[in-house]
Amino acid sequence: MAVKIEIRGNADLRKAMRRFTPDLEKSLKKEIGAALRPVVNQAKGFVPATSPMSGWAGRSFSEGKFPTYNAGTIIKGITYKTTPSAINENGFSSMASIQNNSRVGAIFESAGRIGPQPWVGPKAGSNSNKVSKSNNRNAGQQFIDNLPPLVSSLKGRGRLIYRAWANSQGKAEGATMKAIDIALTQFRKNAAQGKLGKAA
Repeated sequence: MAVKIEIRGNADLRKAMRRFTPDLEKSLKKEIGAALRPVVNQAKGFVPATSPMSGWAGRSFSEGKFPTYNAGTIIKGITYKTTPSAINENGFSSMASIQNNSRVGAIFESAGRIGPQPWVGPKAGSNSNKVSKSNNRNAGQQFIDNLPPLVSSLKGRGRLIYRAWANSQGKAEGATMKAIDIALTQFRKNAAQGKLGKAA
């Protein structure tokens, strides 16, 4: 379970760039990294050093069925990617992305977006991770209430990467798209002039 912010564009041209002009692709990845890194670093800074509630902190060596809180695991899982993704089931691919990869990080990021999980109680036979089997009927809402508020961005709502994305006020995406546009313009110019070489 991962949470992502994706920046979409022409991934096919990126792949052609990597194949025929690897130096240009390498430079583009560097520019994208420079645009996304501040958002990632700020998101990591939003991770509380200790669990926001008693009972969630615990073992640090396993995320288990319901992962216990571990700041290091969350921070390590917040990363960015500067290469195009594979085409997903909806036919889309991303040019770059910021990711919150750990299960515990995704829970902290997005818990409460659609309200607390339905309560079924500990005796229910459900194996679904979308229901609460706590002894406490109100555990789901209490869990959400103990977390920082969700912050809305143009990419979605969350507490870490989405909050940092909102704080960037479009600067990160603007810088990323500008770098991509400049690189793709140069690629097309090289192609028109017959200056493309095939990478080994």
